[in-house]
Amino acid sequence: MSPRCSRNISGLGRGDMSLTSSAPRVRPALGQLLRVSRTFSTSQSVGSNHVPPESPSYIRLPTPPQSDETKPTRVRGHLPVPREIFPRLEGDRKVRPDYIQRTAPKPAKQREPSNEAQRWKAEMADNRRTNLEDSLQALWARRSKSDKVRNARVSRKFEEHNQAAAALEREDDRLTRSTVLDSMLDTKVYPDPERFSRADRSRTKVMARESARREARRDAIMELYISASNFIVQESELKAEIDKLFTEEYFRKQSQAVNRYGATENTWGIYGKPPSIANMLETSTGTSTKLMDYYESEYDRSVKRQKRIAEDLTGGKME
Repeated sequence: MSPRCSRNISGLGRGDMSLTSSAPRVRPALGQLLRVSRTFSTSQSVGSNHVPPESPSYIRLPTPPQSDETKPTRVRGHLPVPREIFPRLEGDRKVRPDYIQRTAPKPAKQREPSNEAQRWKAEMADNRRTNLEDSLQALWARRSKSDKVRNARVSRKFEEHNQAAAALEREDDRLTRSTVLDSMLDTKVYPDPERFSRADRSRTKVMARESARREARRDAIMELYISASNFIVQESELKAEIDKLFTEEYFRKQSQAVNRYGATENTWGIYGKPPSIANMLETSTGTSTKLMDYYESEYDRSVKRQKRIAEDLTGGKME
């Protein structure tokens, strides 16, 4: 719509006096302006029958019939758990005449009512007895009917389930099921054919390990027995050994006892460092440069060898 047309229409809306005064003259012009505005409008008409492909109504389907189910009104809150009128253990005890007689007994002495109020009370009492008996009979009939229907339904479902379980496999199921190997269906646990040989090997290993452990324990006991001759068991012996070892000339006296000379002011000069493989080879070949090996005779080396052989043979430590 052009600005001039919109101004004319707004002017017509604002000026009620001019519109009412020149009503016959303004109506044709207003109708013409409305027709022009509809011509220039870009909005789609309401009554268009064009349906895009993405619309659910693009494919016309018949309308399904609507359900005529009436839903009950929603009740706020919760109902109490209904009381069991006829317990399972009692059975039909409450519908027997003796129960009605004990629950609502009749008066022992039946007297004629003397006025209208007593007659009305007697009628109401008879009505209550009758209503109690009728209601219990009706409830028991309803209970029996519901039990019968439930038992019939349970029996029917039980029979259907048993028939379905015992029915043969359908042909479509047999043709469309996956292939299962017979070896996978065989779930039996077979004994190992090599179980006896494996048990013998395991028994041999255990016996060898126990024998080695027993021999090591025997060697340790023998070494402890041999070393026990030098154990210090008294305080006087401990003091004498301390005075002997911690004197200033201890290492010098040790070197003089074995006729060794040189730097023997400590234990390294007397016993030397722990031998390595190269040192032992040098000692056996006679090419060692140690002072101890130089003064060591063949007799000393023979004594050491014999001691090691005796230790291996006896299994104990030789001093």
